[in-house]
Amino acid sequence: MSEKQRPTVVKILVAIVVIGSILPILAGIMILTGGAFETYLMLELLTGIIATYYVLVGVIGLVVAWGLWIGKGWAWILAVIVHVIGIITGLVTLPTGIAGVVMDGIVVYLLMRPDTRKFCGK
Repeated sequence: MSEKQRPTVVKILVAIVVIGSILPILAGIMILTGGAFETYLMLELLTGIIATYYVLVGVIGLVVAWGLWIGKGWAWILAVIVHVIGIITGLVTLPTGIAGVVMDGIVVYLLMRPDTRKFCGK
């Protein structure tokens, strides 16, 4: 089987992206089932919109993780865009956004490594 050799840094990167994608999916499910918010605090429509957004973000993250796992250039570009936006958003919401800034910063660093770029054809 002639498959590209997957660098260890890509495996670590994909694991971080997968974990970061599963969390919003779980949050969306919790919102839909009433496990995260009391229904009297939010309108039903707003609850559905927020839950759908979280699940959609998580699913997109899983698709990007899959693309990175197989070395697709589109996944690399999308991951860079999403995580740079995440850094900016985290900086705007400091001090509460510090964890997001750190995690997104780690992901961007791993994406910019030469072995990751080469594996994804960049």
